[in-house]
Amino acid sequence: MTTKSKLPNVVYVLGHEYLIEEMSKNLFKEREAYGDCDNEQRKIRIYCGVASSVVRDTLLHEILHAAWNLLYLDNEKEEKVVSRLATLLVGFFDDPRNLNVKSFILTGGQEKKLNG
Repeated sequence: MTTKSKLPNVVYVLGHEYLIEEMSKNLFKEREAYGDCDNEQRKIRIYCGVASSVVRDTLLHEILHAAWNLLYLDNEKEEKVVSRLATLLVGFFDDPRNLNVKSFILTGGQEKKLNG
Protein backbone atom coordinates (compact mmCIF):
# COMPACT_ATOMS: atom_id res chain seq x y z
CA MET A 1 0.00 0.00 0.00
CA THR A 2 1.42 3.36 -0.99
CA THR A 3 0.73 6.72 0.56
CA LYS A 4 -2.24 8.74 -0.65
CA SER A 5 -1.53 11.91 1.29
CA LYS A 6 0.11 14.84 -0.42
CA LEU A 7 3.39 15.90 1.11
CA PRO A 8 3.51 19.34 2.72
CA ASN A 9 5.42 21.89 0.62
CA VAL A 10 7.63 23.30 3.35
CA VAL A 11 8.92 22.64 6.85
CA TYR A 12 10.63 25.02 9.26
CA VAL A 13 13.57 23.51 11.10
CA LEU A 14 14.92 25.74 13.88
CA GLY A 15 13.42 28.67 11.97
CA HIS A 16 15.00 27.72 8.62
CA GLU A 17 12.68 27.02 5.70
CA TYR A 18 13.24 23.73 3.87
CA LEU A 19 11.26 22.95 0.71
CA ILE A 20 9.77 19.46 0.57
CA GLU A 21 9.58 17.67 -2.78
CA GLU A 22 8.59 14.21 -3.92
CA MET A 23 11.55 12.07 -4.98
CA SER A 24 11.18 10.44 -8.40
CA LYS A 25 11.12 6.66 -8.73
CA ASN A 26 14.31 6.80 -10.83
CA LEU A 27 16.19 8.80 -8.20
CA PHE A 28 14.87 6.47 -5.49
CA LYS A 29 16.29 3.47 -7.36
CA GLU A 30 19.56 5.27 -8.13
CA ARG A 31 20.14 6.50 -4.57
CA GLU A 32 18.66 3.43 -2.86
CA ALA A 33 17.19 5.76 -0.25
CA TYR A 34 13.64 6.77 0.67
CA GLY A 35 14.67 10.39 1.10
CA ASP A 36 17.46 12.91 1.26
CA CYS A 37 18.21 16.29 2.76
CA ASP A 38 20.24 18.94 0.95
CA ASN A 39 21.27 21.43 3.61
CA GLU A 40 22.93 23.81 1.15
CA GLN A 41 19.76 24.19 -0.94
CA ARG A 42 17.48 23.73 2.11
CA LYS A 43 15.54 20.99 0.33
CA ILE A 44 14.15 17.64 1.45
CA ARG A 45 13.09 14.98 -1.06
CA ILE A 46 10.88 12.05 -0.09
CA TYR A 47 9.96 8.96 -2.12
CA CYS A 48 6.21 8.44 -1.82
CA GLY A 49 5.78 5.09 -3.60
CA VAL A 50 5.71 3.21 -0.30
CA ALA A 51 3.45 2.84 2.72
CA SER A 52 2.37 6.03 4.46
CA SER A 53 4.17 4.94 7.64
CA VAL A 54 7.46 4.76 5.70
CA VAL A 55 6.87 8.17 4.11
CA ARG A 56 6.16 9.74 7.52
CA ASP A 57 9.18 8.08 9.13
CA THR A 58 11.37 9.19 6.22
CA LEU A 59 10.13 12.78 6.34
CA LEU A 60 10.84 13.00 10.06
CA HIS A 61 14.21 11.31 9.46
CA GLU A 62 15.20 13.98 6.92
CA ILE A 63 13.95 16.80 9.18
CA LEU A 64 16.22 15.40 11.88
CA HIS A 65 19.14 15.47 9.42
CA ALA A 66 18.40 19.15 8.82
CA ALA A 67 18.31 19.83 12.56
CA TRP A 68 21.54 17.87 13.06
CA ASN A 69 23.25 20.10 10.49
CA LEU A 70 21.82 23.33 11.92
CA LEU A 71 22.91 22.35 15.43
CA TYR A 72 26.47 21.65 14.19
CA LEU A 73 26.48 18.19 15.73
CA ASP A 74 29.26 15.65 15.12
CA ASN A 75 28.60 13.63 11.96
CA GLU A 76 30.15 10.40 13.23
CA LYS A 77 26.91 8.75 14.40
CA GLU A 78 24.40 10.98 12.62
CA GLU A 79 22.69 8.30 10.51
CA LYS A 80 22.33 5.88 13.40
CA VAL A 81 20.92 8.50 15.78
CA VAL A 82 18.60 10.12 13.21
CA SER A 83 17.18 6.75 12.11
CA ARG A 84 16.36 5.67 15.62
CA LEU A 85 14.93 9.04 16.69
CA ALA A 86 12.62 9.25 13.64
CA THR A 87 11.21 5.77 14.30
CA LEU A 88 10.87 6.51 18.02
CA LEU A 89 9.00 9.78 17.45
CA VAL A 90 6.61 8.43 14.81
CA GLY A 91 5.85 5.49 17.11
CA PHE A 92 5.30 7.82 20.05
CA PHE A 93 2.87 10.05 18.15
CA ASP A 94 1.01 7.09 16.60
CA ASP A 95 0.43 5.28 19.90
CA PRO A 96 -3.12 6.19 21.02
CA ARG A 97 -2.10 5.64 24.64
CA ASN A 98 0.02 8.80 24.33
CA LEU A 99 -2.87 11.05 23.29
CA ASN A 100 -2.86 13.10 26.50
CA VAL A 101 0.92 13.58 26.46
CA LYS A 102 0.91 14.43 22.74
CA SER A 103 -1.89 16.93 23.25
CA PHE A 104 -0.02 18.50 26.18
CA ILE A 105 3.18 18.84 24.12
CA LEU A 106 1.45 20.23 21.03
CA THR A 107 -0.72 22.76 22.87
CA GLY A 108 1.89 23.94 25.34
CA GLY A 109 -0.18 22.53 28.18
CA GLN A 110 -3.12 24.79 27.37
CA GLU A 111 -6.46 23.05 27.02
CA LYS A 112 -8.22 23.84 23.76
CA LYS A 113 -11.80 24.97 24.06
CA LEU A 114 -14.16 23.46 21.50
CA ASN A 115 -16.94 25.66 20.14
CA GLY A 116 -16.59 28.46 22.63
